[in-house]
Amino acid sequence: MDERDDRELALARAAKDQAKEALSGVADVAGIGLTRIGGRFGVRVNLRRVPDPERRLPEEIAGVPVSYRVVGTIRKQSGPFV
Repeated sequence: MDERDDRELALARAAKDQAKEALSGVADVAGIGLTRIGGRFGVRVNLRRVPDPERRLPEEIAGVPVSYRVVGTIRKQSGPFV
């Protein structure tokens, strides 16, 4: 990673923290992480279900792109994994 990537990553990390607050009570969030969006670092929000169409979820937070994916409920799995 170069210096530009380091700056983008720092901005994305800050936006991730802001996303937690911004989406609290607005969408059924299963998890929030970082990803690459269009060659830039961005925030990935995993949702348990499709959000209410009346609610507009932000496409950017603090200038950082945000993507959404409906993943359902995340459950702990047990047993050996092959």
